[in-house]
Amino acid sequence: MHKIVYLPLAESDLMEALDYIANTLDAPQAAGDLLDAFHEAVQHIAEYPYGYELYRTNRPLKDEIRKLPVKNYVLYYAVFQDRVEIRRFVHMRRDRSKGIAD
Repeated sequence: MHKIVYLPLAESDLMEALDYIANTLDAPQAAGDLLDAFHEAVQHIAEYPYGYELYRTNRPLKDEIRKLPVKNYVLYYAVFQDRVEIRRFVHMRRDRSKGIAD
């Protein structure tokens, strides 16, 4: 099983999503469900890091990025020999043309 490392931006993405759902939308149960789904997805990634789709873009990336849908969000991560880096967690409707997986 790969070690999971959360980049600060991914942690911030997750906290913003949970805060928005729980407080702005006043749906704490939905926020909890999203958090549960996020943790389940990360567990799957730790066990099967190459099992999910590659992120395709027209510009070159430093690392190979993979993506996994989690409810209405997409979790972006990079796989290395000794770890998996969780890079971003963004809503599916977000413009992904800039800065998603750098």
